[in-house]
Amino acid sequence: MGRTFTELPARSKCSRCRGRARIGLPSHNARFCPDCYLLFFSTAVQRALKRLSVPREEPLLVAVSGGKDSLTAWDILNELGYATHGLHINLGIGDFSEASRERVDAFARARGLSWSEYSLQREFGYSLPEINRRFQGKICSVCGRLKRQHLNRLAVRENYGNLVTGHNLDDEAGRLLGNLVGNRQEYVRKQSPYLPSPHPYIPAKLKPLYRLDISEIRIYCELRGIEPAEIKCPLSRGATSHYFKEALDMLEGRMPGTKRQFLFAYINTRQGETGQEADFGECCFCGHPAYADVCGVCSLKGQMEAKN
Repeated sequence: MGRTFTELPARSKCSRCRGRARIGLPSHNARFCPDCYLLFFSTAVQRALKRLSVPREEPLLVAVSGGKDSLTAWDILNELGYATHGLHINLGIGDFSEASRERVDAFARARGLSWSEYSLQREFGYSLPEINRRFQGKICSVCGRLKRQHLNRLAVRENYGNLVTGHNLDDEAGRLLGNLVGNRQEYVRKQSPYLPSPHPYIPAKLKPLYRLDISEIRIYCELRGIEPAEIKCPLSRGATSHYFKEALDMLEGRMPGTKRQFLFAYINTRQGETGQEADFGECCFCGHPAYADVCGVCSLKGQMEAKN
């Protein structure tokens, strides 16, 4: 990973300690030295965790892809003293999945952390490229649904009640904008940095990085020596979520702080709401929670088998 921030002029002072500042954050109107930046970052995560009401003694299962966001979430939670365990799903996407797995393994070994790996091929019966070849469409939404469903199931199998994901400020703001533009109110209602468990087979979901944007996470990775997988998923071309993030980046460039104002205003209006309704039935095939007679996983598997 190359340098992720531009050195400030030598006369720049750290907003906290008044030493030499090296990192500028326009959206916060602040400048930091490396040590104070790490404190700023840790404080942002602790503020998020306080809002998420996570007891210190609760063990946390961290979904780790090998990318910068999930490795950062795992690292900072470990630094803050939480008991964590990594969970990685190998999607079977050739070099991309191999590089992702290697990064998770190297990260965990260097820090003495435990993790589990599961294969989508073994769990579901098909790898993501096989699914993509059969449907010949945009695969990102299918991939997201499969990962969410399998992370739920694997968290239960691993006996964890709390699942951490690395979703950051850009992810959450972009998703909110996309759902508002598309008038997908059912998804808007469910968007929250914390979703309590609505069912014994669904863990609580936590997003401790929701207060931090992608540039801040890149800086954290550089300062902490985190080396994420840099290879991009070859199946993600054309994902519409990228367009909404780009729109917000344009506004952020002209009006620093826009993304935070947009997301936090929404979150603050929904304080106290869970966003999760426990109106689940059971899938007639696998017995897992489902809104219809058949869950999304079994429905997709049936479509795959019908196309064979």
